[in-house]
Amino acid sequence: MSAPTKGRHWPGLWFGLALFACGFGVLAESGVSQVQVDAQLDREQWPAQPTAPALLALNPVRQVLSHFESTQGYRITIRYAGGDAGKYWARDLRNWLVSFGVPLSDITVEPAAGPLEGLQLMLEKANPSTTH
Repeated sequence: MSAPTKGRHWPGLWFGLALFACGFGVLAESGVSQVQVDAQLDREQWPAQPTAPALLALNPVRQVLSHFESTQGYRITIRYAGGDAGKYWARDLRNWLVSFGVPLSDITVEPAAGPLEGLQLMLEKANPSTTH
C-alpha cells in the first residue's frame, strides 16, 4: 500500500460534494420556506368581542402585520389545532387580517401537524410556484 501523494484526492470526495450541493438545490426548490415570524396566539389572548383595536393590540397579530407590510414575497400561514373550533377561530383571524389589508391569496389556513395550543401565525417566504 503506497502513501497518498500530495495533490491527490479521494475519488469519492468530488462525487460526494456534488451530491451534497444537489441536495441543497432540491431543498430550495421543494417548497422549504424561510420563516420571518413564528408567533403563538393563545385562546386566553383572544378578546371575547373581537374589534380592530383589540386585535391590533395583540402582539402576535402586530408582529405578523408589521413584518408583512415591510417585506415582499411573504405569505401568512395560520395553523390551528384540529377540530371545528380551531378551524373556525383560524378562519375568523384570517377574515380580520383581510380586513386589515392582507390579500386573501397571501393567507393560508391549515391544521397543525402536531399538538398545538391556540393558533400559530407564521410569515414565510412564498414559494414562487404557489403564488398567484
